[in-house]
Amino acid sequence: MLDRRRFLMSTAAVGAGLMTSHLSPALAEGAPQMQLFVPAAPGGGWDQTARTIDQVLRSEKLISGSQITNVGGAGGTVGLPQFISQWNGKGNSLMVAGMVMVGAIIANKAANNLTQVTPIARLTGEFEALVVPAESPF
Repeated sequence: MLDRRRFLMSTAAVGAGLMTSHLSPALAEGAPQMQLFVPAAPGGGWDQTARTIDQVLRSEKLISGSQITNVGGAGGTVGLPQFISQWNGKGNSLMVAGMVMVGAIIANKAANNLTQVTPIARLTGEFEALVVPAESPF
């Protein structure tokens, strides 16, 4: 049976493979490290995914070092404009986020949206559930 840790590691390895061609130009230019941007607080799912990606890229020697930057708040919409203005378009930068941000962009009427970044890989899927109180007639 595949446990959660192995699943995350193998998923990150696949993502790392997909990113290799994207990273090569940056590393060839002498980029000192990979920049992983997480538009959420440390410890959550996006952060854990970024740290797993970091671990796999280092262990496979695809990068020489990295820096993980966390900017939490408003479902990722606080960090998104920071990524766009500071890291977007750089070959050694990667934002790790999820579907929550789509709803947060709409709910918060955010000035920035995901059309301003380029998706390169889907590493995980998220299940969503709609629930009501047990006493509800629905």
